[in-house]
Amino acid sequence: MMVIRKELAYLLLIFGAFYVGCESLSPVDVNDDYPVFIKRLEMNELRVLNDVYHQMNKGLICSTLNEYGLTGFSRVLFPNDINPCLNREIEKQELIYDDDFLNLVKLKLFENAAFTGTREIESLTLAEITSLDGCTICEGPDINNVPLQWKFTFEPQQVNGIIVSGTEVVVCLDSNGINRIWGNWYPVVDPGFIEFGSSEAKKSVVGMKVRYANETNQIFEQEITEDHIFEAPELMYVAVNVDAGLEIHKVWILKVLQHNTSQIRWNIFFSTITGEVLEVKLL
Repeated sequence: MMVIRKELAYLLLIFGAFYVGCESLSPVDVNDDYPVFIKRLEMNELRVLNDVYHQMNKGLICSTLNEYGLTGFSRVLFPNDINPCLNREIEKQELIYDDDFLNLVKLKLFENAAFTGTREIESLTLAEITSLDGCTICEGPDINNVPLQWKFTFEPQQVNGIIVSGTEVVVCLDSNGINRIWGNWYPVVDPGFIEFGSSEAKKSVVGMKVRYANETNQIFEQEITEDHIFEAPELMYVAVNVDAGLEIHKVWILKVLQHNTSQIRWNIFFSTITGEVLEVKLL
């Protein structure tokens, strides 16, 4: 019995160290350099981190971490490429909305800040609350349709009033508590003065050649003209894919229309510092 207690105490000590020191588990090594770099983790590192994440949340969360050890949606840890939340048994208990739910959700995001990036509760702005309905009486003449879960969607992260693209966070809650978190915020360093302006970005995109494929995979090339530029360039922070991970850049986003259509086909990211095209994103 004494041996068992020692082993149990050791496990609790290890888990406590994980929990208290969760910030140290974050894969993001933040410094004063611009752009912030986020390393893509090796699978063995990622699996360990994912296990810690689920232990911290008492096994109640079905969602997984992405390639960077963050809660952004990714299929990298899906067993057999199947979202584990789809196979999760839904709690068949009606959940009447309570005003405390929002605070509970925000607190959970903060507790998981090493993975969600949401380190300031007051910065979380709710965009939408949606009930996810189902039956608690599923057979017979009195089949019902009542809220079983609530989905909370938060506005994208902002830094000095500038949106960080792709940072909406979605949290679902049922009668057992939080059951999934998809989406994350990023550590961001503001590079300061904009060296390359929106008008320069607009001029630079004219004459660029971009490609797309149709439904039969036939490749088309388009030379961009002023008529293809949709609205004014938009100032944002974006996570740009690089060889070993992500870099968080301050960019001008130019939306480009497919020729002879009103369809936005490309987003082109220009660095506000160097004017370099960081990414051409086919939509």
